[in-house]
Amino acid sequence: MKASLFAQMGYSERHKFPAIWPVPPNYHDPAVTMQSYEDGMEECELAEEVGFDWISLSEHHYSGNRLTPNPAVMAAAVAQRCKKVRIALLGQLLQHHNPVRAAEEICMLDNLTGGRIIAAFLRGIPSEDLPYSMNPEEGRARLFEGMDLVLKALTEPEPFSWEGRYYQFRTVSVCPRPVQQPHPPVIVATRSDDGIRYAASHGLGLAVSYDPVDQMAQVTEKYKQWCQDAGWQPTPDQIIYRASILLAETDREAEDRLETLKAMGTGERGTDLRPSVTQAVLAARDGREVDRRDDHAAAAGAQGSFQAVRAARGLMTFVGGPDTIVKGLKAFHDRCGVGVVDIGFQQTGMGHQEVMKEIELFGREVLPRIKEF
Repeated sequence: MKASLFAQMGYSERHKFPAIWPVPPNYHDPAVTMQSYEDGMEECELAEEVGFDWISLSEHHYSGNRLTPNPAVMAAAVAQRCKKVRIALLGQLLQHHNPVRAAEEICMLDNLTGGRIIAAFLRGIPSEDLPYSMNPEEGRARLFEGMDLVLKALTEPEPFSWEGRYYQFRTVSVCPRPVQQPHPPVIVATRSDDGIRYAASHGLGLAVSYDPVDQMAQVTEKYKQWCQDAGWQPTPDQIIYRASILLAETDREAEDRLETLKAMGTGERGTDLRPSVTQAVLAARDGREVDRRDDHAAAAGAQGSFQAVRAARGLMTFVGGPDTIVKGLKAFHDRCGVGVVDIGFQQTGMGHQEVMKEIELFGREVLPRIKEF
């Protein structure tokens, strides 16, 4: 099993944010933002030093916390500091973008990094449709057409035209060509059947975020079967699991730190470790699947009632000492076939030095053991 650092690039004073969405820009201090970026870069450098295989970056809008509205720009910056690890755009909200521009960015990055880029696409949450005034009902269809277009743009050796439902281009001719041929590894971050089938039928990887092992196993069983039906089998690097973590020297120390962070309190959000963007993903997902709330209600719901969502879905994070963490990761490897675990260490209430200590401990006590799986 490989390890990936989820480079969250969180605003370090996010505990001061009001429990509203969106966070008003006047709560951001540029000096704090610059230091938050520098802290995030140091965490990436340490992860590479202690043996992480990947660094991942995500696209988020209006969260206030996640400082990566353009993961391609951040990937270029990380690539100048980290010279060995693979860099995963996990992921781009492709339906919000010009897919040709996205393909060009992927190719540029693959050349700048000497062939270390991994591309991933996902639907995102309803509230992130608002910055681009996109009709949420079109989001999934735009995503699938956009992926079709990106894959062709990455691989087609001659100029071509595109006449789709959402995208029309008289001429597409993407340069430079990617270093990795026929194209960099591509992952679909999804748990929906249509997304899983798309990944399987196109020979692409699959990423699942934050689900407990039983639920992820159901997703990966479908994926593996549909890959087999399509005549191929995924490699371990094509099954990725994203999780949050609270790691300490012992289980007791980790639980004590968990209680301390809970006690710090930021309303209802303070009772769970996962970052606000994760809460938004989960709350919005439940809103769509259960009661079809509109986008504004889903966004507002993401700022509260997360504990109800967690209780209903059995959602979890890794909390404990190295032995406990290794045991938990092994369950995902054995039951779900996870070959890459993408881990977020930044938690609300934790400082940069605490995160650095956790990354170092993970590299020293956990990483050598999971690489043997």
